[in-house]
Amino acid sequence: MLVSMKHVIAIFAALAVLCLVQAQDEVQLVQFTNDNNVDGSYQFTYEQSDGQKREEKGELKPVEGAEEPALSVSGSYEYTDPTGQRYRVDYVADERGYRPTVTKL
Repeated sequence: MLVSMKHVIAIFAALAVLCLVQAQDEVQLVQFTNDNNVDGSYQFTYEQSDGQKREEKGELKPVEGAEEPALSVSGSYEYTDPTGQRYRVDYVADERGYRPTVTKL
């Protein structure tokens, strides 16, 4: 099969248009906050134009029997899977491990 120069140019033009369309659909940051404190605690939130959301806060907490405090983190995030189902994951992560709870929205 012989491909003419016109076909090659048409294919590259189509690819350029496809790339341009995809670039216009890029996810944008809609909202963002971030606070870091001198005591080691922090919190942040963000939301994207595709509906993804995340919030988290962390702080150092004393642990019984330990010399040093442990980081305790809690938060949540939301996302949509490829089938269109929306989910929210709430979680805690500390010296006892990561403990998520998943909810269909």
